[in-house]
Amino acid sequence: MAELVADVSSWNPDTAAFFQSLKKKAGAKAVIVKLSEGTTYRNPKAPAQIKNAWAAGMHVHGYHYARFQTVDQAKAEARHFAATAKLRGLNHTSVMALDLEDASIKGDTTARVAAFITTLKQAGYPKVDLYTSASWIWYHRVNLAKLVKLNLWIARYQADQPGVDSVGTWQFTSNFHGLKVDMSYDFFGYYSKV
Repeated sequence: MAELVADVSSWNPDTAAFFQSLKKKAGAKAVIVKLSEGTTYRNPKAPAQIKNAWAAGMHVHGYHYARFQTVDQAKAEARHFAATAKLRGLNHTSVMALDLEDASIKGDTTARVAAFITTLKQAGYPKVDLYTSASWIWYHRVNLAKLVKLNLWIARYQADQPGVDSVGTWQFTSNFHGLKVDMSYDFFGYYSKV
């Protein structure tokens, strides 16, 4: 049976009560916290979100919202993400996910994604993942065959399946049980079993 994994950003609460609710009422085993975006932004709520998720007994991971347009920008964003993760206390046991969804990112992103992942691994984070919508795969915005094997975290709402083969984690809603939080099924325990 798939475990539940929540993901949060500055739009979500950072209180202990919120994370206790995610763990006890919603049944989430892990949380993926937005740490960074581009090359300068850091989620101001991340320190409290991480602390309170740990206190609630959940595994904690991080994600980075991509803005890159070139390979060099992808590498710079990966370095910013790694530095932010270290600053927030996440180590090599945490999964570090690249959130690839921004409408400003055009064309085939495969080389940029590969550069981001390689740079992140070189920075000491071996457990990496890619988050994107199913449509980015359908329309060949990312060529998975040209990337290292990934767990693959796919977003697809109002559906009965992720819509992409070999998906490890499926984000199926943005408002789980009225908590206004994204929730995913973690099919193989990549996020929920560290």
